[in-house]
Amino acid sequence: MDIKYQSTRHYGVFKEEERCNECDELSVQEACNKCGEGVCLSTSCCEVFPHHNNSNYTICRQCTISIDNKLRIVINYGELRLLKQKINKKLEKTIKQLEGENT
Repeated sequence: MDIKYQSTRHYGVFKEEERCNECDELSVQEACNKCGEGVCLSTSCCEVFPHHNNSNYTICRQCTISIDNKLRIVINYGELRLLKQKINKKLEKTIKQLEGENT
């Protein structure tokens, strides 16, 4: 008979028997800062980011996937063109310096 663990979380305090929302194997160590579900801090179950005052910002795998699906790549071609121009000018300057040293 499978035993289902009920949520026993009270204001961020987790009891020993509560299991990770993602893997359902390890015990809960931290709560997701987005949805509030408990995670075990395994790299397969959550992402942990440094936060202010030496704290960590934890996001469960489901929230990570949800956020990742909403992200879109935005390329500012105007800034990219300026960057290419700067690179070309620096490359030309370096080539002129090298030609000046060889003569």
